[in-house]
Amino acid sequence: MAQFIAEQGDLDVEAEDVFFYHGTNCYRRWEIKRGGIIEPGRSNYSFFCSKAGTALNYARAACLRDMSNYSPNSLICEPVVLKVCFNKRTWLQVDFWQADNPGSLEDKSNLTLAVLGPISADLIVDVLHCNHGRRLNSGGINSLTNDALFKSLQRLREKLTKRRADAWVLRQLGSLVQNVSVRIAGGAVPDLTLEDSLRRLRQTSVQMGS
Repeated sequence: MAQFIAEQGDLDVEAEDVFFYHGTNCYRRWEIKRGGIIEPGRSNYSFFCSKAGTALNYARAACLRDMSNYSPNSLICEPVVLKVCFNKRTWLQVDFWQADNPGSLEDKSNLTLAVLGPISADLIVDVLHCNHGRRLNSGGINSLTNDALFKSLQRLREKLTKRRADAWVLRQLGSLVQNVSVRIAGGAVPDLTLEDSLRRLRQTSVQMGS
């Protein structure tokens, strides 16, 4: 870990710990707090970025992904970024890292890490872009500690899978906007499988974390 910190560019480092950023939405953040861990997601990895701005892009994607599976609400539609502390122990779970531009590993200021296994929620030191904390006058990491809010979220979780006409319309509009934006950019909207993800990883220049 010390070698990685010494070799990289602009990292958020304090003593022997380094901070990375995980993009998600506020509903998933509540699930993380409830379960106590950040669970691996796509391809059995959880992804962390060295820049909060890059993690925010992951957070927006998480919002769109969950809006296609659940009934949209203010938690699912709100992207948040979790600032997470990595120490020597959690660093062992890093499988690989790569530059934001896959074609060049010379840019060491913007990295994405793929982490195997769960990361303890106790390592979350800050929550960025969350509006719920400001509304409840309990900003940052403690904005989901209100007991009444926690019970309301539990009821919301039970209702998320219920069919609603407004949710169906929002999902269709979201899919339409995504398809149109991709086609305007000259691409297509493929259905990615696990094999596609593994093929992309093989084609991308990566450094193994050890």
